[in-house]
Amino acid sequence: MGLLKPLESNRRPRGSYAVTAVAVVVFLVCMSLPAIANAQQPRLIPPVDAAVARGFDLPKGQFGPGNRGLDYAVVAGAPVRAAGSGTVTFAGPVAGTVAVTLDHGSGLETTYTGMRELYVVRGETIDQGHWLGETDDRFHFGVKLDDIYVDPHDYLGPIDTGDAIHLIPVTEDEGSVAAGLLEFGVGHELEGLDTIGCTPRDLLRSPEHQGAPNDNVAISIGGINEDWTHDAPGSLGELAPRLGYEEERSYVLSYSDDPGAYDRSDTFGDLRSAARRLDLLLQRVADEFPDTGIDILAHSQGGLVARYYLETVGGRLNSRGPRVEHLVTFSAPHQGAPLADASEDVADSWSGKLALDGLKRAHEGRDPWHIPEGLSFIVPAAPIADAVMSFATREASKVVPDPYARSIEQMRPGSEFLTNLATDDVAYGTRVLALQDRYDLVVPADHARWPGEANRAADGNPDKLLGGLNRHAGILESPEPLAMAHSFLRGARLPCLEEGDQEAWDSGRRIATGTRLLPGFWRIGEDAVLSIALRGKGPSLKAIVREGSTLWHLLRVRGLRGVVSYGKGKVTYVIRNPRDVLEWLADQRIEAELQDAVEEMLKIVVEAEE
Repeated sequence: MGLLKPLESNRRPRGSYAVTAVAVVVFLVCMSLPAIANAQQPRLIPPVDAAVARGFDLPKGQFGPGNRGLDYAVVAGAPVRAAGSGTVTFAGPVAGTVAVTLDHGSGLETTYTGMRELYVVRGETIDQGHWLGETDDRFHFGVKLDDIYVDPHDYLGPIDTGDAIHLIPVTEDEGSVAAGLLEFGVGHELEGLDTIGCTPRDLLRSPEHQGAPNDNVAISIGGINEDWTHDAPGSLGELAPRLGYEEERSYVLSYSDDPGAYDRSDTFGDLRSAARRLDLLLQRVADEFPDTGIDILAHSQGGLVARYYLETVGGRLNSRGPRVEHLVTFSAPHQGAPLADASEDVADSWSGKLALDGLKRAHEGRDPWHIPEGLSFIVPAAPIADAVMSFATREASKVVPDPYARSIEQMRPGSEFLTNLATDDVAYGTRVLALQDRYDLVVPADHARWPGEANRAADGNPDKLLGGLNRHAGILESPEPLAMAHSFLRGARLPCLEEGDQEAWDSGRRIATGTRLLPGFWRIGEDAVLSIALRGKGPSLKAIVREGSTLWHLLRVRGLRGVVSYGKGKVTYVIRNPRDVLEWLADQRIEAELQDAVEEMLKIVVEAEE
């Protein structure tokens, strides 16, 4: 406005206002050209979740002092994401370090220098947020437009980078952020936003009587095999109020078409379908509370639902969806649930398949106890025994989900669903805190960690240690994780990492290892039951045969029926008169290798009979 202010003199030349106005228009147009050019370029996201130690300072000459990008204060091993979609034009060692260069088109390039491990190769086309690798203890990010270095800050956004981009204080006075990093960083595995400082845990307070942590709307997402109704909310429905959110600003994602309730069976479906339901709920919340941020509180598989939503619908800087400001996950299987893997391996036996089939029938409302043909000599039919086993299976189904559920398949470690989630950084501008329970047997603490995000292990409700492995659900009612979540949601710095966190993750690895041993112990027990059932009834032979093989066809010709057939294409046979069967097999025209195996087994059986 100062340029348009007339001079105090009344002898201003005629037309001077017009000349000034034209000058102003030309000035504004010229000033807006860089902004217009930048608006046409793809927006970038921060490559790492760390503070900027040194900003952009373009050198005066080719070899002059300065900084052609941003230097981030990282710890070795910090994950690096692609700032934008593009093609890898370079990936490898250069000038004593390791770097990656991406071509984003329209003359825009980004370079990531100071890597210690690469996940990409030259020529690969990747999406925004794709993991590029891990940093060394120093990391530099540069942006070039038409081969000229530009300030990366002009291209970062529009996302919430308040906690990811700021300058570290230069001084290292006692209690400063930098000093805290130097003192606390030794021997600890700092992740994501952890590098910005922390709040001592003894300063955390219970959210009771503290009020809402912020003005956002809270959406809670439950886990598998949980039910919920609006009239009887239970632990899930009470989660947001426990954290201080008002009832009218608290919602629960329904896994069913009924927005006010869902059954346990509704949680067994495809997690991607649940993410689409979340999208619809968020749109409704956005209509009711325009321009209001969203906080997602997700338990167990609900954390994966939220992650998938952020990747497919709410991610990619989606402008139509509401702004998800915070995501807190409680014991979510970010790296899979070992029990889901164990159930598949347990099904690789006749007794395991019998138990898991019973659970599935119980969830479907059918009679859960069904003895397959050929098992009567092991599990004799008896009305009382059938009633007891049916009751026990129904009670177990209240805790154990349908082992063949689609969501169980997606939560298996290494599943395609989890692999795709791990490929991209799906949180973008959303602040994330992943909480784990130190003694969770369902999702061990190490498997509830979200790589690249802030992770903390809490002491869940000790009263929930037993009672159907409900320690997994107890985290929603425990003071410590609730205090951590409330502090995080109100914008405080993350709780400090402690030795107990690493101990919890180490304990989680031991729990996961023990879970992987369960199928082996199950088979040992199965063989013991067979030995007892067949004692005094002469020699017998247990054989596991691949369906469709030569031996499988021969046994069918012989008239033998397998006890159980299951998904891995194998059939279990318990042969009561093995000598006759083996002698008959030895007389058939079979492959030499199978002939040798049959004769060797026949020799063992004959020796046992004699």
